[in-house]
Amino acid sequence: MLKRTPERTSEERLSALEQANRIRFARADAKRDLKSGRLAIHDLLMDPSEELKGAKVEEMLLAMRGMGRIKVNRIMKEAGISRSKTLVGLTHGQRDRLVRTLGCEEL
Repeated sequence: MLKRTPERTSEERLSALEQANRIRFARADAKRDLKSGRLAIHDLLMDPSEELKGAKVEEMLLAMRGMGRIKVNRIMKEAGISRSKTLVGLTHGQRDRLVRTLGCEEL
């Protein structure tokens, strides 16, 4: 038997849309900041904002200057991280290995 999606009020739909837009804009801003160097990948990995916690690690690495798909795949493989892993889903060990692999340890 198929389940139907719950009926939502227009206020609930509008609220969900606003939240989705806030998350999309925050991710786009983070990518721009990574590319320009205004945001360090170390800071993003160690303390992602609430809007960025669900962002894919691969997506954020690809946003960095000088990072292409092949290099990102190699880095993620070396760090033992799945392509589907999100920032909040990283274990402490995965986060530490990724930081070491990227060579961006905080001094």
